[in-house]
Amino acid sequence: MTNLLRINFLLFCSFFPVFALRSNFSFNEILLSILIFLLPLMIIINFYYHLFKKNEILINFSIALILLLGIDNNLGLWSGLIEPNSTIIFSYFKKIYFPVLIFLIIIFLIILLIIQSSKGKIKNIFLVFLITIFIFNIFDKTKSHKNIIQFEKNLNSQYLDADLIIIFDEMSGFNSLSSTTKDGQNFNQNFRELLKQYNFVFYSDIKSFSKETRTSIPNLLNFSKDKDIRHKYVKNSKSYFTKFELSKNLFFKKYKQISVFQNMYLDYCKSTSVYKCQSYNPFNKSKYIEGYKNNFLNKIVSIWKLNGSILSTFTWRALRELRIIDSILDPEGEKIKINNLFEDIKNDIYSNNFDLIFVHTLIPHKPYGFNKSCNYDGKLSLNNHRYSQDMHIAQHNIERNCVIFFLEKFLFDLQKNQYLDKIDLTILSDHGSRINSNENSALSSIYASRSKNSNYKEISDPSIIHDVFSDNFKNKN
Repeated sequence: MTNLLRINFLLFCSFFPVFALRSNFSFNEILLSILIFLLPLMIIINFYYHLFKKNEILINFSIALILLLGIDNNLGLWSGLIEPNSTIIFSYFKKIYFPVLIFLIIIFLIILLIIQSSKGKIKNIFLVFLITIFIFNIFDKTKSHKNIIQFEKNLNSQYLDADLIIIFDEMSGFNSLSSTTKDGQNFNQNFRELLKQYNFVFYSDIKSFSKETRTSIPNLLNFSKDKDIRHKYVKNSKSYFTKFELSKNLFFKKYKQISVFQNMYLDYCKSTSVYKCQSYNPFNKSKYIEGYKNNFLNKIVSIWKLNGSILSTFTWRALRELRIIDSILDPEGEKIKINNLFEDIKNDIYSNNFDLIFVHTLIPHKPYGFNKSCNYDGKLSLNNHRYSQDMHIAQHNIERNCVIFFLEKFLFDLQKNQYLDKIDLTILSDHGSRINSNENSALSSIYASRSKNSNYKEISDPSIIHDVFSDNFKNKN
């Protein structure tokens, strides 16, 4: 096999967009993906080869680079190696992209050294290895869009009323750090006006007992306050698209037909009472809010990144920094699709098919995304770690006010369609903004509830969301 043929074959196995075959792309979108990923690179490598074919070192340089990126693309080194060790990397380097780049350079130099020292004999072994993992990648369905947790069972009952629980992740409350500023006081006033308009009972000084979602929500749903719940209520998910799953859920046992809207962090849908499960799905078409860069490049780069290679992650980040694309992945994508979320919740309410509709959304969780007009601005989702505390507070207040904006539209529609009084609605957060580690930032939360019989009331006594939730639901029949 000539050098040029070998290089082109390596290139094909390294950069063929296997992820497009695992997506719900149309035939034309798959063809476009193949052209985008292969055609420019093949033109470049053929030009490069004819320019440097007499220079063995430069040819081996290109082969080593293609091999490195091919291994990364087919094995998904970011999701398989970097992400599981991100905490360790951050503890040593305080950043992630730079040490990963150094790691790639070291691996590249090792491959180049092996090729050079073997005088080309090792190339065929590398080629066979790459072909093997490429074929495995083609047939591996682990990262298929069909494996995003989503189902609907046959429904056998109708319900005249239902409970609706909405958890806004990282939404801080009235007595939070964010509410100490003028913008924060404006949020407090706007939120109070909304709660008064729709007759909510709410707690103005309420906290979570934990600043971690993985501790806070599983305890909430098991009427508990146990910080050591690692093996009690939660375990690692076997799904590529979900990090953890709930192994015990006493709250769900009180219902017969549940609809769940969840993100890609925590899976609630193992309960036998869940008849409909809708995980956040970046593959689904949606009506995006204003400001999102809605084009095919956004979609293809985000789905490539979801498949977990280092190269895709670097490309995804670089194109976002250059403001060429926005990310549609979780958690950024949930803000982009917030209108769809509320439309889907309303449809479940109107259907009368469920006695509980449970929602956990990563809104207004960082990274940020809303501007003051509550349109999407992708540059806000970048470099949040460089924000000063004052910048975090200012942006978090914008995010909180946008939650009120979308929530108000949702409540107005329910009332207009005479369905607001057919649900008992509870709105809460799992913890605070976590701008700093103090309680008024990390733990300050929201908790408000209403039914057709409730009247507006503010409860200012210091409270814990887990105690209030338990009081309201533990003895529910």
